[in-house]
Amino acid sequence: METRNTKQKELILDILSRKENMIHPTIGELTTLVLNEDKSIGQATIYRNIKKLVREGKIKKILTNDGYRYDINADLHGHLVCVKCHSVYDLYDESYNKLVAHLEKNYQVKISNTNIIFDGLCPKCQESNNK
Repeated sequence: METRNTKQKELILDILSRKENMIHPTIGELTTLVLNEDKSIGQATIYRNIKKLVREGKIKKILTNDGYRYDINADLHGHLVCVKCHSVYDLYDESYNKLVAHLEKNYQVKISNTNIIFDGLCPKCQESNNK
């Protein structure tokens, strides 16, 4: 079933695509970013459209210890969540894709989504710990 790209969905995608917003925002942070652009959009409309974008595979919903975060990059990759500052970092590695391919082959399945989260310290927090 083909879904419509509404003005609200396009705005959410546009906001998430901006380099300064590629921070894996929470639903509250994403709502604030959208309302800063267009105050006429209701919170329920924002939530509904985020849910649709996740269902359509246009954005990814990441479960962290602090709740859900949203990622514009729906390609296969993992994440590191800093246990100190709670920033979320994308982790790209060819072995990640090889693992998925290996699992699909060995179990005759088709994996459409993964959610691998590593908890640890980001470079900034490691540096501040060493001072």
